[in-house]
Amino acid sequence: MRINGIVETIIFRNEANNWTVLLLKVDSDYITAVGDTEEIEVGDELQLEGEEGIHKVYGKQFKFSTYMKILPKSSSSLIKYIADNVEGVGKKTAKRVVEKFGEDTVMVIRFNPANLKEIKGLNDEKIERMTEFFNEEYEKWNCVEYLGDFGISVITASRIFDALGQGTLQAIKQNPYSLLGFIKNLEFKVVDEIGKKQGVPLDSEDRLDAGIVYSLNQITEFGHTCIETNILEDYAANILSVEIDSIKNAITRLKLNNVLYVQLIDDVEFIFRKSYYLAEENIAQSIVEHAKQKYDGIDYTDMIKKISKANGIELSKEQENAIFSSLNNSVSVITGGPGTGKTTIIKCIIEILERMNKKCILCAPTGRAAKRMTQTTGREAKTIHRLLEISKVDDSDLDSIFDIEVKAIEADVVIVDESSMIDTLVMNNLLKAIKINTNIIMVGDIDQLPSVGPGCVLKDIISSDVVNVVYLKQIYRQSFESDIIVNAHRVNSGEYPVFKNKDTDMFFIKTNTSAEVISQICSLVTHRLENFASLDVLKDLQILTPMKKTELGTIELNQILQEVLNKKSNKKNEKKIGEKIFRTGDKVMQIINNYDKVYVQGEESGQGIYNGDIGYIDYVNLLDEKICVDFDGKKVEYAFEELEQLEHSYAITIHKSQGSEFDYVILPIFTGYSKLLTRNLLYTAMTRAKKMLIIVGNVKTVEFMVNNIESKNRKTGLKYKIINMFG
Repeated sequence: MRINGIVETIIFRNEANNWTVLLLKVDSDYITAVGDTEEIEVGDELQLEGEEGIHKVYGKQFKFSTYMKILPKSSSSLIKYIADNVEGVGKKTAKRVVEKFGEDTVMVIRFNPANLKEIKGLNDEKIERMTEFFNEEYEKWNCVEYLGDFGISVITASRIFDALGQGTLQAIKQNPYSLLGFIKNLEFKVVDEIGKKQGVPLDSEDRLDAGIVYSLNQITEFGHTCIETNILEDYAANILSVEIDSIKNAITRLKLNNVLYVQLIDDVEFIFRKSYYLAEENIAQSIVEHAKQKYDGIDYTDMIKKISKANGIELSKEQENAIFSSLNNSVSVITGGPGTGKTTIIKCIIEILERMNKKCILCAPTGRAAKRMTQTTGREAKTIHRLLEISKVDDSDLDSIFDIEVKAIEADVVIVDESSMIDTLVMNNLLKAIKINTNIIMVGDIDQLPSVGPGCVLKDIISSDVVNVVYLKQIYRQSFESDIIVNAHRVNSGEYPVFKNKDTDMFFIKTNTSAEVISQICSLVTHRLENFASLDVLKDLQILTPMKKTELGTIELNQILQEVLNKKSNKKNEKKIGEKIFRTGDKVMQIINNYDKVYVQGEESGQGIYNGDIGYIDYVNLLDEKICVDFDGKKVEYAFEELEQLEHSYAITIHKSQGSEFDYVILPIFTGYSKLLTRNLLYTAMTRAKKMLIIVGNVKTVEFMVNNIESKNRKTGLKYKIINMFG
């Protein structure tokens, strides 16, 4: 269904995701229209395509999937349009133009701009700006209309036009497959439809090249940095519907043009995208250069004794060895599970360096991990992005992320916590910033979830066997008394957890349905947990779940828990954004790094709120259209259009919990996507709990997760690059 109307009012617009609610005047009627828009203003005439529907809260709406601006035709609207959009041309001058040329105004501006010289108030510069604007607008909306026929949204089409400028349609028609190079998440089949309409043959070089790179990108979405050549050939041949020989020839061409890179691993050929191959090369070179540094062994025995006595701790031989070897090697890895003393070792290393007047910098991959490192060591830790002074990057352009400029790190020692979370491109940028004479100490648990981005960097560095690695295996006395830690180690070694009925910090509640799981969680958080511990449910307890969707995903659970733990009240303001309601008192999480966001803490202020930071809504100001969130004393204000940066966090995914610890954890484990329910997901979730862990669900699913180690098998070339370079 297609309708034409004039924008009467912009009721709401979310700048973060472009969701817009418009009041549209259609003939003599008024219609509420909802959809994604860009650069829409009151008075714009639009043609929208979509369908009418009834919203359960807001009533009758026209939900549009695409739209296009129509250049204004009436004199008044055309005058306003010129005055609002052409710099230096006011309403009086615009009125003179429209009165002079009438219905031909737009055609004169576009094709006969010389005729405008007779208009008072216009000079060559203003005429040029006017012509350029109208030509660009005309081309842009032609482009939007053309791409809209293939299901490409206005937002995406506008991004394409912004990237290519005037001549976009000509460029698309010349090679539609070039769109895949700079628009993330654009599907090949969509672009292929454009190619088919334009008569591009199936074996066109442009089509084959783009299809192969697209296929490789799809594969790396699963965490691989490379794939066997024969698997890529079969995958691409299926997508492109061509013979395998055509794919082989195209791959050869892409290798010659340095678009794809090849590495032999155990006599099998693997294919890489340029960015991942070169990032691994850089990581390998840095690791090898550090590993070959010669150190004169220093005896730290007396210093360790003094620090141990000062802190009232007794270090084991295993811990002492970790300190000695890490300080006497240019690059080291300290790895171990929960309760094995990693934090104690880091603190001792820091104190030794301070006594030696050496500069030590602490960092971690996420805001939550950096914050926890600061809390456990008493020293400032930064996120890697902040340390390298990386701000905004285009995550759709891997080459730009790979080549990004970073600030050099001036330090004697860099300690990197939660190193298992660092992906290939981030580690490449970190090592670029570290000088050869700087000691690197990476700390992490390789049995936790791998990085979100492609690669398994820490695991590859360890298994290359060219750097100093300290494996912490001893569980210390107070940790050994914890069933959480004991069972986490059992799960990690492939054994089923043992559940007790009493004298334990880890409980299992059996349920038969998802509804029972939800019922148990609600009763636990509202009253039952109070029988076991004195806690603030909102601040001391975290519900972790394997997924975002399904009945037991974060989306559903957060809606239920909001009504249980922070009920609607006349005393609490709230704001509805899309399907979410943000209410005073809500528990929320920042879901992107925002380095520019200002916070106030007491009488001081600063900048930076990070992905994974959890806070509580202090107030909702409906008059000024903003909310305030308290992140552990840091008060941050958000305009309503910025609320896309926040999610409710009564329940969060296990992936989001990495780098964090919580006193009490409830873990629903019932059913879900089998490839997601893995051993290291369960192990990671269990190790987030410090005082109590309650698993609610199905014991068979828990056992399935223990047996499922599929996610550990990522394909990378880093280990072999390190070995080959080391010789």
